Amino acid sequence: MLTAAFLALLMMLAVSANRMLVDSSSSYYSSKALEIGTELAQNLIDEATRKSFDDLQNYSYYQSPSELTAPGSLGPSSSELFSLPDVAPYQSPSRYNDVDDYNGYQRLCDASEISGFIVSASVYYVTASDPDSAAGSQTYFKRIDVSVEHPLYLPKVTFSRIVTY
Repeated sequence: MLTAAFLALLMMLAVSANRMLVDSSSSYYSSKALEIGTELAQNLIDEATRKSFDDLQNYSYYQSPSELTAPGSLGPSSSELFSLPDVAPYQSPSRYNDVDDYNGYQRLCDASEISGFIVSASVYYVTASDPDSAAGSQTYFKRIDVSVEHPLYLPKVTFSRIVTY
């Protein structure tokens, strides 16, 4: 009788230890996924914000915001289109020429430790007085939101940057 109770206790300890190992491993991969995801999102933001503010911008004269790409037309032009999601080697660095081309963009990313990240972007006009809400018309400010997620380890996390004319 003592051995049956001892075996039951031993089994409960083994299950408990196994659960702790699984939880620890899951926690490690979740924190690693956040670290990698942050870097992937930052890389895409940096790539996009190195581009021109707008395809229609002209520095030879003072340009009114109304002369810039209309809010409903933000995104790649027909000559810049390619299949999404983009996969390595990524086409966006050579195909896109301004920041709003990244509106609607999606890329699949793999890292050395974890693969299968989904990185997506949204670009829209904002105002200086309300940089968190989309403006209804063209302004000298665009906001790029880049979201990154992983189906197992990372719920969607969004990073943003404001770009000015």
